[in-house]
Amino acid sequence: MSSAAAAPTTEARPLSFMETLNPLVSLYRPSEASSSSSSRSADHQPRLIIIASWTDAKDVHIAKYLVKYQALYPATQILLLKSTMKHIIRPSLIGPSMKHAASVVRTAFQTPASSSSPHLLIHIFSNGGSSSIANLYEQYAAMAGPSDDRRLPPHVTVFDSCPGVFSISHAVAFFNVGLSSLQRLIAAPILYSWAAVWSSCIALGLLPDSLGDWGKTHNGTGNTAEVQRVYIYSPSDALIDYKAVEAHAAEAKSKGFSVSLERYEGSAHVAHLRKDESRYWEIVRRITEVLA
Repeated sequence: MSSAAAAPTTEARPLSFMETLNPLVSLYRPSEASSSSSSRSADHQPRLIIIASWTDAKDVHIAKYLVKYQALYPATQILLLKSTMKHIIRPSLIGPSMKHAASVVRTAFQTPASSSSPHLLIHIFSNGGSSSIANLYEQYAAMAGPSDDRRLPPHVTVFDSCPGVFSISHAVAFFNVGLSSLQRLIAAPILYSWAAVWSSCIALGLLPDSLGDWGKTHNGTGNTAEVQRVYIYSPSDALIDYKAVEAHAAEAKSKGFSVSLERYEGSAHVAHLRKDESRYWEIVRRITEVLA
């Protein structure tokens, strides 16, 4: 894999500075010039940042987060995990892609860190990102040798607008994203009927509760190497119930995870950055201080 220097984003190819490993997995590796120009020692930057984007996120929107992280940590590799509607509907397709991601993480941490602090930052957006990381836990563990730790390396996690639980209203809101008012009106009977059937199938055990399962993995034994986490969320989120986020955080705390909550008022789903960008990056800065 060749190194790629950071490049300005463009409308045509805003993620052109990244190397595509798989349709869902891309990697940015800073050039030597980018690394050497950093005013901070590489030892005080994350060794790897994983960004798990929301479902069907546009590259131009993802790039806003990537470019900011490049500016904050010029010497750091960034692993991007995408999510699509196809993969949310057919979760069995996610795991094979995450094998590529697991390989990148294992390669990045082949040599021990120079300090006892974690050197991995995971930034999860919505249930799409939650699904990617849940599958990454599994694939990373599957690649472990007899003497390897099956858990991801010690890390900190940012949960943006997640994790959620299945409900009829939130499922309809999810599939309404991108539809016009007229299209939503026409689609409403179909979507509500579909969501009701899906909910019944989950309740009867005929279909897996994927959202619930993904959420459980973040609080499970496979994630006990996590050092600290923060939830960024809002009651105004139409796709994720803020009470579900708070319940997930409470469960995590009861299991011994280090948890903090950052509740926004009036911000929409994965739009907290637009609501208050300064506050958003200050939240990220505080949790990444653990990595220093």
